[in-house]
Order: sequence, then structure tokens, then C-alpha cells
Amino acid sequence: MNCFKLRFPFVQRFQLTVAVIVILAHSILPAAEPVRLTSDGHVKRDPVFLNAQGTELLYTLLEKPAQLRLMKLSLVNQSTTPLHPTETRSEFEPALSANGRYLTYVQNRGNLSLALVIEDTIENRTSEVPPGGGFSGLRSPTFVPDNSRVLFSYPEEGRQQIYSVDLQGKNRQTLIDSEGVNNWPHFSPDGRQFVFSSSREDDYEIYVAQSNGSNPRRLTNSPGQDIRPRFSPDGSRISFTSNRDGNYEVYVMHSDGSNLVRITNHPEQDDYAIWDPTGKSLLMINERSGSFDFYRTEVP
Repeated sequence: MNCFKLRFPFVQRFQLTVAVIVILAHSILPAAEPVRLTSDGHVKRDPVFLNAQGTELLYTLLEKPAQLRLMKLSLVNQSTTPLHPTETRSEFEPALSANGRYLTYVQNRGNLSLALVIEDTIENRTSEVPPGGGFSGLRSPTFVPDNSRVLFSYPEEGRQQIYSVDLQGKNRQTLIDSEGVNNWPHFSPDGRQFVFSSSREDDYEIYVAQSNGSNPRRLTNSPGQDIRPRFSPDGSRISFTSNRDGNYEVYVMHSDGSNLVRITNHPEQDDYAIWDPTGKSLLMINERSGSFDFYRTEVP
């Protein structure tokens, strides 16, 4: 018995040491080496998966210095096709409804006047939210998971807020109204809350709010910009881009802001991360040697 009493504190210390090592490992271990998916090197942005298998993408391509074009990409054979081959106006920031029926994106109507377009891909009907006056427009659309409304960011009265409209572009409602810029909304899969980035405290940080915009809570606190947050398919984690370490990298945290993990680590920028439909990896656009391509990175 005395021998047990002498040894037991050592066992406790050993177990505690192992637990601390495991916790630290989860915080600092890097993700697996990114897998390159494309090799054209063209400037890209705004990817979104088009199917549940994760084999098709819709993204924005800088086709000409003055035109952004929506492109479809097969990750199986890297073939690309324009979504709207005859369109001469810039289109970007696409989003797809959970049931795959509706598509929304931003369309440039000239002189930085940006409209929001909502397409019913089954009935081949189009609705829109027209741009406001002056040099302004709608940005960063995203669907509510029940496919009933579209959220977007819009500058008005000296600040940029988050609103929602129905699928006909009508019945506008204000969800987030604060000082600064509020942008990049994205809903949790269960539809109970959405995440967004806000500069209300003089620096872009990640916030989460209830589905009606109430009870906004700050999740990050860094000296750099934390932008473009995305919920994972199961709603347990959030990915985002941050330059808190002096360069744009991709990070992941739990949905309550805890357990922050840096996913990428490269002197060039890593951005526009979206979750694979399985939730096990992130697809993102990485700059390597001045070229921009899609990469897939497993999430630890």
C-alpha cells in the first residue's frame, strides 16, 4: 500500500504530461501537404461546390483585365466551361442553394454598380436586386439553408450592413446593422445562426449571430484581418482567412471560437477556403510562384 502511495503521484504527473502533449499537438501540428488540383495558374476566386460528390466547382475567373467570368470546373479531368458563354458583363461571388435549384451571384452593371441576380435553374427564371445609387452594390450573397431567402452585404448610410431578400429579390429585411463593414455571411447547416466578418471594432473579426441577426457574438481577436468565414458541413467548425501572422493564411476553429488551428503556412497567399462536402478537407486557392490554383488540404 505504501509503495502504491509513493508511485501514484508519478502516475498522475505522467498522465497529465501526456494529456498536455496531446492538447498542444492538436493546436500546433500542421495539416497534411496540400494536393494541387489545377495547373493553369490563372487568377481565380469565389469557389463553390456544384455537387455533393465534390467533383464539380463553380468559381470566378479573371478572364480579362476588365472582366470576371463564372466558370464550371470538373475536378475529374480539369475541363472548364463558362456558365454564361455570351455574357459580356462581369459576374462573380456565386452561391448555390442547399437543394441545388437556385443560384445567385453579383453582376456588374457598369461603373461599379453591382446588382444581385437570383436564378431558378429548374424553371429557368431570373430575379434580381438592382444596385443602389452611386458607386455601390451588393456583395457576398449566400442562401438560407431552407432555400427561402438570400443574405447579402450592402453599403448604405455610411456603413455596410447585412440584409436578406426572398427568392424574387423582394421583402428586404435588415439582419446586421452596426458601424463599420459587415460582410461575408454564411449560414450554419441547421439554419440557426450565421457567421460573418465585421470591422465594427476597427479591425475585421469573425462574429456569429442568430438567424434573425440578433445576439451577435465575437469569436476572434487578432491584430490582423479575419475574413471569409465558412461553416463546416456539420456546423462544428469554421474556416476563415487571416493575415494575423503577416500573410494571408487559412485557419480553422470550433464554432464557438475555440481550438484555433492554422491550416496553411506559406510566404504566398492562401485564401477562399471552402469545405469539402465530407467535411474532412478544405479546397482553397493558393498562390505558388505567382500562379493561382486550386489545392485540397486535409483538416487535422
